[in-house]
Amino acid sequence: MDSESNGESLDAVVLRDEILEATYWMLREEEISNAIEPADLSAFLEATDDEIRTAFDRLDDDELLERTTSGYGLTDRGEYEAKRRFADTFGHVEEGHSHVECGPDCWCHDPEADEDDVCQTATTE
Repeated sequence: MDSESNGESLDAVVLRDEILEATYWMLREEEISNAIEPADLSAFLEATDDEIRTAFDRLDDDELLERTTSGYGLTDRGEYEAKRRFADTFGHVEEGHSHVECGPDCWCHDPEADEDDVCQTATTE
């Protein structure tokens, strides 16, 4: 895949989308960390370390990611774009329930919640 659009190859666009999805998943869905480094994603992406670092730099330049003292975080715009991509790609996985759709007060964010309860999202759809 080497067709180009605006100086960016299709591979680079796909890599950026994958980085946004993975970053959203790690920082917002699973809350694994408050920030992420390019090396944190190298095992999950089919790209070289240099390609991943370049993509992170471009996402920072485009104000989708921002450099913090502990790595990179999502900007507000970056979170919106990443959340949308994540929902498009993985929204069907949990059949009727998605952490992307429910609010912060939903039971599903409580680690001690009874999994047999119905998520607020499922009852409002």
